[in-house]
Amino acid sequence: MPTNQVPSAGLNDGTPFGTLYERAVERAAGPEQNSLVAEVRTAVEFGMCDPKDSVEMACTAAETAEALVTALSSPWSLYTPQDAATIASALFVQLQQSADALQTLRRTVGQIAERGETEVPAPAGPGQRANLGDALEALRSVSEQIHGLVARHASTTVRALYTAPSSAPVPADEHETVVAVAALLAKQHDGTVTLNRHHPDEEDHPAPDGGFACACDVTILSADDEYNFHRGGDSQWTVARASEYVRTHNGSAVFDTQEALSTTLKTAHPQQLTDDILRLMTTDRDTPPIVYGELHAVPDDRAVPPEQP
Repeated sequence: MPTNQVPSAGLNDGTPFGTLYERAVERAAGPEQNSLVAEVRTAVEFGMCDPKDSVEMACTAAETAEALVTALSSPWSLYTPQDAATIASALFVQLQQSADALQTLRRTVGQIAERGETEVPAPAGPGQRANLGDALEALRSVSEQIHGLVARHASTTVRALYTAPSSAPVPADEHETVVAVAALLAKQHDGTVTLNRHHPDEEDHPAPDGGFACACDVTILSADDEYNFHRGGDSQWTVARASEYVRTHNGSAVFDTQEALSTTLKTAHPQQLTDDILRLMTTDRDTPPIVYGELHAVPDDRAVPPEQP
């Protein structure tokens, strides 16, 4: 399994701190991504010309900042210091743009005054309630302070994160991900774990169009059931239970239900997927079955007790 080492290229002393953000945002906003970034760009291109648009975009920025706090709260939110460098790059760009927004807000309020629709008094004296003049001065001051902080710390912080060493396993493709998960399960699970290879030969051949290049899966045996880990047709990492096989009209067996794991990344951290699988199996083991007369079933919203005679 390959591991991340200190990056040898891509960010030198002369590289602007926002470069990593720019690279990431272009990937996120690509035509095939259908991302939140693309939605915001579409809104900007459509035009924002009135107070409703301005308030909605400000609220979107605040909600996005809070959402990032939530995203980073996950133990698997980042895999490497280089991931952290990209986040830091974006956050420093966000701070810089927030500072610009404060200055623009100050100028826009000034335009309201120029139209004669408000008055900007002199700043209030000591002990007096702050007025509009004080507010505009505060916007200017805070903006300048933020710009100063970004100028002093952004580049050195992003570069230090980017060049930090990392030993995280980094699969090159979905095949390596499946193989790595199988190896971890063999070490961390007491039952039998089998890697089922579905390739024309022993080497993986990625599909050039990004389609399914690997059909390998992993069978995991437990005392209560047999599980199958694989990448589903919806590009989800999933686990299915043999106890939930059903027969179709042509006699083939399919999984009635499948459990989607916490990430869809083709090159997800193998331990993240392994943790998900083991947690699912533990939940199954610790969940008491439902028994209806002669029927024995795991808890399921579809379970219906037999009709009483």
